[in-house]
Amino acid sequence: MQHIVKIAFEGKTYDITDLTPFPFLLCEFLYEGDFELMKEDLKNNQKFIQEANKIEELLEYLPGLTSNFVVSPFILSEFLSYLDEFQISIGDLSHVSLNGLFDSVLLECENRNYKIVEDLIDFILKIEPSFAPAYELMGSIYIEEGNLEKGQEYLEKALQIDPWNVAALSELGQVYFNLGDFRKAAEMWKKELDLSPNNFVTYFMLTNAYIQSQEYAKAAKILEKLLNRFPKSILGKYQLSLIYENLGRFIEAKGLQDEILSTTPEYSSDVEIWVKIMYENGKYQEAQTFLEKFLSENPQNEHFKLLLIVPCLKSGDFHKAKEIYEEIRDKYKWYIYGLKDMLKMNFSPDEIKTIEKVLL
Repeated sequence: MQHIVKIAFEGKTYDITDLTPFPFLLCEFLYEGDFELMKEDLKNNQKFIQEANKIEELLEYLPGLTSNFVVSPFILSEFLSYLDEFQISIGDLSHVSLNGLFDSVLLECENRNYKIVEDLIDFILKIEPSFAPAYELMGSIYIEEGNLEKGQEYLEKALQIDPWNVAALSELGQVYFNLGDFRKAAEMWKKELDLSPNNFVTYFMLTNAYIQSQEYAKAAKILEKLLNRFPKSILGKYQLSLIYENLGRFIEAKGLQDEILSTTPEYSSDVEIWVKIMYENGKYQEAQTFLEKFLSENPQNEHFKLLLIVPCLKSGDFHKAKEIYEEIRDKYKWYIYGLKDMLKMNFSPDEIKTIEKVLL
């Protein structure tokens, strides 16, 4: 033990050593700040209790000791050294909470420090082998690194422990989908929606899984459920209309298409598909009017300006079309790749040659 400094308050002297910070660390990361519960677990460890009592007395004079400046960041090697120094085993920590430590794991994950994350998760699982969020997080990391087999193993373990882990269901569904097991993917995403029916994107993922399995009737039912919950979803209506056509339900498909043409998007995620549908039906002016109003009210979505090129070209305003193209080309290069497809859908080959000379 190394003595660092002596502090005196009201005539009483306190020895600050290299061991003094540990009760803070243990309390903050494994007991959510509950000193009494921590001391109860370690009441037979005289060395630790002595330091903990010292900390409690010092807090009366130095309340700032509880700040993150003192307890962060969490460094596992140092923490393990403290456990050894105080002769504390995992079994001594009967009433821990892993929330504080797991927050540190998530922070390291955001910074993509995956080796540190893996070490911390190994430590967490030694404390609590049935801590499902740790398996789910590690599974998602393995998947991101391209190790689908290991990722699948960890996600399945998370669901064995906690069948209601929505994140694990979603990610495992994606693993099965990528492996071509569309029915298994659908099973995962159906369970996810049963637990979290407001997960908008999952309806489309599940629909796609059913389409890949050529189970179009099931795909239609999922999108019908989506529209019952999100009745203004244009993307949902559009995809359902295509499935209805595949099933030979042409009247219902036409009804949905008419609904799309007679409305405007409520969600920004619907803007692009709605505009393209309007273009397919020759409603260029209506789409342009909506887009200009939408962009003036939502300048953060300026990449949608690219969609204005088509009605500008249709009306012969090549100057404005070129101006928009040059602005978007430099800011949102990835959107430019879709421009040629959009031109092919709305112009003849001869028109495109003329456009490319002026625009590109």
